[in-house]
Amino acid sequence: MNEGILFLCGSVIMDVTSNILLKKSVGFRQKLWGFCALACVFAAFFFLSQAIKTMEVSTAYAMWGAAGMLTTGFIDIIFYQVRLKNSALFGMLLMIIGIIIIQTLN
Repeated sequence: MNEGILFLCGSVIMDVTSNILLKKSVGFRQKLWGFCALACVFAAFFFLSQAIKTMEVSTAYAMWGAAGMLTTGFIDIIFYQVRLKNSALFGMLLMIIGIIIIQTLN
């Protein structure tokens, strides 16, 4: 497995964690959760910077963004009982297809 992919996975995990912590901060009213979210954002960009050493920045960024949005969406559905519209679910399906295309054509 490409080392860049491992860093990209770490970046996605930190990005999703920051989103969850930001939600827990209640609009930054809970300062500790908010600052923890910021720390995770910095970690996410650090890992992303390591990933682009061995990957094209456009490919890494596209995969990072899509994987982060998909994972955050699934967490919202599972843990926060958010109900997404069909159009949102269709868009998420298109992102999954896009990630598959990027991975198979590289």
